[in-house]
Amino acid sequence: MTLLVFSLADNAVVSPISPRAQAATTKSSSDFKDVGGLPQDVKNKLDALLRDGVFDGVADDVFGVDHMMNRAQFAKVAAIIFSLPIDRTLSQSSFADVSADDPANGYALPFIEALKTAGLTNGVDAEGKMYNPAGTVTRQELAAFLVRGLKWEAGAKSTAPIADATVDDWANGYVAHVLDKKLMDGLPNGSFGGTTAATRLMLALASYNARQAAPGAAVGGDGGTMAPALPAGIPVAPTGIEIDGEDVLLSVGDTYYDADGRITTTRQQPVIPLKVTGPNNYEFTPSQIETLYNNGFIAVAASGGIELDSPAIGQSDSGLGKIVIKEVQSAEDITVAVKLTHAQAENAVASHTFQTASMRIPASIEVSSKDMALLAENEQPQGFAFTIKDQYGKVFKAPSSQDTSHYAIKYKLERLSGLPSLQSAGGIFDTPWNEGKSAINSGPNSSQTWQLPIDKSGDAYKFMFKSNLTPVDPEGSQYTISATVINQNTNQELASAAANLEVYNWKDLDPLMTYEVDMLSSHFAAGKYLSERALISGPTDIDAVNAKYPFYGKEVNIIATDNKNRRIDITKVVRDDLGKPASVVQHIAPTADNVLMGAPGINSNGIPVYRAFGIQPSSDLFDLEVTFYTPSGVKTLKKRQIEVVYGEPVARAVAVKNPVLHFSLSTPYKIRKLNGIIEEIKGSDYLASQPTIWEFLKFCDFNGLDTKDESNFFKYFIQTTDQFGHKYQNTSDNKILDLTKVNDVLKVKVVIDMDNKYPAKWSVKDEALRDKIWIDDQMRLHYEPHARNADGSFDYAKRNLQSFGIQLITPSDQRSWCNVTLND
Repeated sequence: MTLLVFSLADNAVVSPISPRAQAATTKSSSDFKDVGGLPQDVKNKLDALLRDGVFDGVADDVFGVDHMMNRAQFAKVAAIIFSLPIDRTLSQSSFADVSADDPANGYALPFIEALKTAGLTNGVDAEGKMYNPAGTVTRQELAAFLVRGLKWEAGAKSTAPIADATVDDWANGYVAHVLDKKLMDGLPNGSFGGTTAATRLMLALASYNARQAAPGAAVGGDGGTMAPALPAGIPVAPTGIEIDGEDVLLSVGDTYYDADGRITTTRQQPVIPLKVTGPNNYEFTPSQIETLYNNGFIAVAASGGIELDSPAIGQSDSGLGKIVIKEVQSAEDITVAVKLTHAQAENAVASHTFQTASMRIPASIEVSSKDMALLAENEQPQGFAFTIKDQYGKVFKAPSSQDTSHYAIKYKLERLSGLPSLQSAGGIFDTPWNEGKSAINSGPNSSQTWQLPIDKSGDAYKFMFKSNLTPVDPEGSQYTISATVINQNTNQELASAAANLEVYNWKDLDPLMTYEVDMLSSHFAAGKYLSERALISGPTDIDAVNAKYPFYGKEVNIIATDNKNRRIDITKVVRDDLGKPASVVQHIAPTADNVLMGAPGINSNGIPVYRAFGIQPSSDLFDLEVTFYTPSGVKTLKKRQIEVVYGEPVARAVAVKNPVLHFSLSTPYKIRKLNGIIEEIKGSDYLASQPTIWEFLKFCDFNGLDTKDESNFFKYFIQTTDQFGHKYQNTSDNKILDLTKVNDVLKVKVVIDMDNKYPAKWSVKDEALRDKIWIDDQMRLHYEPHARNADGSFDYAKRNLQSFGIQLITPSDQRSWCNVTLND
């Protein structure tokens, strides 16, 4: 790689040159009378969005701060901030209620189609025919759109849930993640307001934050003409470059790697976003910026107390397309400069000076919920998540490598009244405990404490517990759970937070509880679909469907809330004659015959559930009576206006569990089969066997492990969702069909990514000398090194393919990627 290195003298001044073409605009926040009372930082953000054409006013002098955001407005903003390809020549929509002639929302037609093509929307009805452009978007729906558009679904699944009754269960992970990433804020009353309609101001601020979270996102434009000698995947020549240092906070001791040399997941990683632009407002994506750097089109230099990584612009994970600082070494001003070296860039240069902050220390602690109630009969784990933040408001999980202080968290469980009723359920607890079996805790009041280092791995901040299944007094048992951050050298308490917990018998709390049905209003006619293909004996053979195709059933749940508006978990409170947990829902009865049937089962988390299976499509909407157990007797509630729809399942979305993989050609891998027998195969021999792409991806799932346990590693790697919301996963336990068996229906296409997110990389420039890799129409992976042995066999020891990307494409053109790095 050829890299132009340029130095910064101590007194050098590097003036940023940014030839970014600005869209002509005559509007700013000062032109709108309803913006005048907003804080200046909010006005600045609105000015940036107005300047880039992301937003317009609703009238000449009105921005529409408090106007409800509609789905057409959201489509335009989302298509722009998520860099979606926009065909502005479109005049016909795939949605029946979207028309270019619509005076109010016709402008949004190309943006709505861009969202659909990207898989961010399938419309509002089961058939995908209606978009409802004038409809409002709730705050939790906005949160979900942001997470999906930024492709943060994995982070949303791992983020600790929040206790907020205004947020629906399906949206909790999305809301928790946008709050954690500061894309959105809660309402003044302390709740998130999940079902509250989002305003234009809420959309504007969330959009601005999303652009900051994904620098390099396009602002629009139609691109330009292909420049000569540009790398693959670069459609236009770069002409401008900027350093986006506005939200970057660097402090002494910040590192990009942990002690084992892996990319750290703690605190704020020291990375600096870049913005590279081309003709007609074209903005390069992070992966394209990395490609430009890797091909010598961008040079990076720095001065001050930092050490840049090598390469200086990251190639994967959170550093992709950004300047990566390996370590902040001292408290002094840091200047970073970048330069475009392409002939058409006219030596575009940008620099930024950062004021290095003091070393991060824990300064505050927050708890996920202040109040929780638990049923004594429920063995489902519950918990409080404690989040420690530094003096700059960022999450603090471990001390710096330069920090001589040693911090710890002291957890305390104090029972204020009632009987011992808790036991450990993971989280911070390596050693199990059970209050009911501890003599020291048999009195009316008791307490236990645990002290752990602040950099303890795993769920170090989750105080997890569950009931020990012992009945309590009718008044219940009351607890306080607290966490205090201490400096172990001085015993100084730096911050603390506490939460209240109450444990009740269900029969005592039942009179104070309200119940409601939680289930979908639209179901897929799986009985008809499967019976027509002779996969079951008949459309009403629900036992067969439930056993072999449980993913076609949708859970019927009961939401329970007590008199303090606390959600009460009742997932594992009912037991059968053998003492095993059973579903709270006992039966469902539709008001129409042979359209919907139910059956009990176990979901992926091991929780007993009751599923509703569609049998035959219904021309009319019908109601459903749901019978469920309570201590005061069996109760019945109604779910109204249900439909059953029919169609051929086709993939609408596809997800890859792990986007970063490593594969060694020389390693002799050991596979521990389900029967305990260990099989051994060399990596190059495995590739030579032309495995199916599904097998290869599953094989690579256990990165860094030479011994692969089949009982674990052949679980979920690829997940496909059809237009009815049913998920298909590749697995070996026969509970869910392998993708190789359903791909003829789902029609997911898999190719080697040559010019998109993860294009293949070779160590030679001559295409004729490059190793060959492709995926055939049978989904088999072929890899042929250019070098051969004397007998004509491939010589993997002389490979020149360094890495390659795999791209999965649905019929609706929704795409997902992973990158495979080859090692010797």
